[in-house]
Amino acid sequence: MHDDAISKNFQQVPPPTEIDCITTNKVFDSHLIRQCVYPIEVEGVEIAADIIEDVTCSNFTMTVDSPIVPTRRNGDPPGYVRVSFTFTATFTLTVTGSDGTTVTVDVPIPTQAVSNVRLYCPEPLVQILVQEGTANPPTTVTNQIMRLEFLGECIDIDYTPNTEDPTLTDFVLAVGYYLVIKCEQVVQLQVLSRGYCPPPEYITPVDPCEDFAQRPIPPFFPADPPEE
Repeated sequence: MHDDAISKNFQQVPPPTEIDCITTNKVFDSHLIRQCVYPIEVEGVEIAADIIEDVTCSNFTMTVDSPIVPTRRNGDPPGYVRVSFTFTATFTLTVTGSDGTTVTVDVPIPTQAVSNVRLYCPEPLVQILVQEGTANPPTTVTNQIMRLEFLGECIDIDYTPNTEDPTLTDFVLAVGYYLVIKCEQVVQLQVLSRGYCPPPEYITPVDPCEDFAQRPIPPFFPADPPEE
């Protein structure tokens, strides 16, 4: 019965009447890097270890040290490029104590290196530099095709009182991160079309206070006596 309903709905869709071009972002290839960084030491945080109730890590951000230079090797298949770069990252360590104290520390992650990642990037859509050996390395160009997505988390947190001042705390962290490198370009796609969509109907703005006045009264405890 369900399949029949789906088939009937498809039959009601009119056939396309034209071919249109739309502009959109297309990811041609991607590469995932998963890395654990340990240990990351944070010393002398201004809170005593014996009152710590909660420790969280947030606001992971990364910064590429220099523009990414896509290069092509003669032995690679057509359309493939390689990228290598270094980056730094930081995150916020938030420590909460039982007395209501909250301490935040910006923690740097040691410089990370990405080496020789091969991605498919069609030549007509990307500025590629041909590198033959190491005598004449490619010049730096402004990156317009490589998109980076970075996600990090603290996967282990350990802390002890500071050896010189017990009112301070030393942390040893293990941080894991995911880095996705994408070759992305703006492209024009040909799609079958049934014409333009009609403009949406105009909706009269609603007064929020009037809308609130019309809402049913939520139940209270204890319940109010019924109205006479």
